[in-house]
Amino acid sequence: MPDITMNKLTDAKCRKAGAGRHSDGGGLYLNVKPSGARNWLFTYRWGDKRPSIGFGGYPTVSLADARAAAARCRGWLAETPSKDPKREWKALSQPQVRQETFGNFALKHIDAIKGDFRNAKHVKQWRSTLETHAAPIWNMPLDQIGVDEVLNCLQQIWTEKNETARRVRGRIEAVLESARVRGLREDPNPASWNGQLKHVLGKRRPAPKHFPALEYQSMPGFWERLAAKDTIGSLALQFTILTAARSGEVRLAVWSEFDLAAGIWTIPAERMKAEREHIVPLSEEALNILNKLKNARTGDLVFPGSKRGKPLSDMTLTKVLRDMEVVNAKGEPVTVHGFRSTFSDWARNETDFPRELIEESLAHSLGKVEAAYRRGAAIERRRELMEAWANVFAVPPTR
Repeated sequence: MPDITMNKLTDAKCRKAGAGRHSDGGGLYLNVKPSGARNWLFTYRWGDKRPSIGFGGYPTVSLADARAAAARCRGWLAETPSKDPKREWKALSQPQVRQETFGNFALKHIDAIKGDFRNAKHVKQWRSTLETHAAPIWNMPLDQIGVDEVLNCLQQIWTEKNETARRVRGRIEAVLESARVRGLREDPNPASWNGQLKHVLGKRRPAPKHFPALEYQSMPGFWERLAAKDTIGSLALQFTILTAARSGEVRLAVWSEFDLAAGIWTIPAERMKAEREHIVPLSEEALNILNKLKNARTGDLVFPGSKRGKPLSDMTLTKVLRDMEVVNAKGEPVTVHGFRSTFSDWARNETDFPRELIEESLAHSLGKVEAAYRRGAAIERRRELMEAWANVFAVPPTR
């Protein structure tokens, strides 16, 4: 005999259930995917078919709400003549679908998942990229968006800004998938890659970025010219090179991040590309720059811009290099970011410091061994590395 037991699930069971379908009775199932995502399904017999209806994801749609929806569907089946629950459910949802545009729902989706982001910057990025690049579908009803409409958002930037286009595609897919599990549209998802767009857009990957770098053998001569420039831009560039940091990390640095007595710069996670706190042991030359600036301190910023309370612009450091007309052996104008490659090449080719120590000095992710290179002893080993780096060019041989 068929199992007619009802209300077999509890919220605790719903939260802990493993992958598969879990019956609550009366045709209602909690479907748990291998990824852990959970959604409600109501299955029933209609002629010789076994159709199903999605009620949305759990816990957004609660157990009580799912049971109420299933009861409504069973009521349609019990009427004389019977009504197809799938058709009735779609008709019931249709007015809501017409009122819900992609843009309105996208903002609700971002608000619902903002707790998954590590900082407010990512929330802003989600919103700004969708408002900008999903503008063609922003005011469209969710159920009217198909592959052609998604392509209209992506094709123009797929070649010129491929990395951005891939992020936009993924975010559109997430919004439409969220709408699907809430019953506001049906499969398939027109923004999915494997199911839809890879057959149209192709697999083009963005070309790797190339930041022209100066050969480390040329550093002494370059440094002598750079150190002769007594400007805030020159000092910021010197400090950037000495610490192998990114220019943004230096330009936005504030005095509270520094322990000059210990010779440590602690960059908070929200200002790091890897989104984790980074500790920089400072060489004597780097400390000399900080002590010089501290005597003339006018605010919180270590490297203040020309406007009071504002940091240096990124172009300030670039302009220092342009004014000096610094080029590498290939004749390419050297970039600020390129000095990180200069440091890496020197450390790998001319020293015996382990690769992990060099990578941690560049704030690159090291996986499981990362923590070991952030402990006190390793920090002092990295201080030796940064001191050796400074000695290549910043310290005169007669010193």
